[in-house]
Amino acid sequence: MAEDEKERRSLIETVKAPLIFSAALGFVAGFVTLIAATGGTDNEARLDLGLIAGGIAFIVSLLVVSMLQLASRENPDHLAQGSGVNRDSEELYRRQVAERRRKAAQKRAQEARESGEDEPQYGRRADPED
Repeated sequence: MAEDEKERRSLIETVKAPLIFSAALGFVAGFVTLIAATGGTDNEARLDLGLIAGGIAFIVSLLVVSMLQLASRENPDHLAQGSGVNRDSEELYRRQVAERRRKAAQKRAQEARESGEDEPQYGRRADPED
């Protein structure tokens, strides 16, 4: 676990690269929209459209980069060890079902021995009232 603590980076270091990338992409998108929306040198600059496009590009690129980082991150090894609430739940369920069936079979066998029906009775019709 000491190695895991050494590999951990601070929040600023993990957030810095996506923020810088998203800010640069937002600036480029805003600048291109500002120039394209102005339509030439004689017209008034459309700063509002440039800011809107830059903000949208910043938010979308930050969201995409964050999701890609989360998707590529590996789980720590200690999460796959030990026992947890949902770990091997299928195997635990199968064991419990097998144990219940075994106990029910023992109970039926015990009841059959006590009532004297331990041996099968061949050649007799089953009584519908039994």
